[in-house]
Amino acid sequence: MAAFWVTALVRALTSGTVVVLASVLAELLGPVWGALIISLPVTAGPVYVFMVLEHETAFVAAAALNGFAANAATGLFLIVYARRATDRSLLRALGPAALAWLAAAVPISAVSWTPLTAFLLNAAVYGAGAATTRPAATVLARSAVVARPRPRDLIVRAAAVALFVTSLLALSTALGPARTGVIAAYPVTLTSTFVILHRRVGGAAMARLASITIRGVFGFGLTLLTLHLLIQPLGAVLALAAALLVSLVYSAGLLAFQRRPVAR
Repeated sequence: MAAFWVTALVRALTSGTVVVLASVLAELLGPVWGALIISLPVTAGPVYVFMVLEHETAFVAAAALNGFAANAATGLFLIVYARRATDRSLLRALGPAALAWLAAAVPISAVSWTPLTAFLLNAAVYGAGAATTRPAATVLARSAVVARPRPRDLIVRAAAVALFVTSLLALSTALGPARTGVIAAYPVTLTSTFVILHRRVGGAAMARLASITIRGVFGFGLTLLTLHLLIQPLGAVLALAAALLVSLVYSAGLLAFQRRPVAR
């Protein structure tokens, strides 16, 4: 029993620390950098690292594939929030977004996905998201909304993510790889970020932040796809390293694209 609680504490501290560091950077460096940082696998990353330590590679591969499919639900979450946040309260923007995620995630968890079908689903959702939120993202590229992080906000965010990671890993065996992968894809870091910042910087700024985040979270899906494809042939260490590399390269490319001069 003591070993269980020590392990749980390590998980909570590790995941919470990762989220705090990412949050500080995201809120200090401005909207474009912030959108890219919060779209990195700062929550799901620790989940999969700890999952590798507890389960066979086949379990992790299946969870990553289902997580990749469920990443499309996160796309819907962001689209709904970005479309509603501009002139609505936090509850009226975030509530429907969370319901949209749930409405998509439940049927996604019941389907047997292949890498191709999961990719096509993500491409359709994120392609639609990029097209429908393009004006907001363009405005954000010219803006400079920066929110200074407060210690209380960071503690709340870290605690929420730590609890999420620890609970999910504790239940992963009972849930199975499909449900574990889907739940691990829930955008807990995005949710906590929106809760904290919506009132502080305003719905219009958060709508623009979500618009760029849509483009970044597609890269998170590619990270999960990489992990699914490589973990069994290459092993956990190389597969996790390759997945992280894909995430970083995608984000760097997106940053370079966002920093291009905007046509007037």
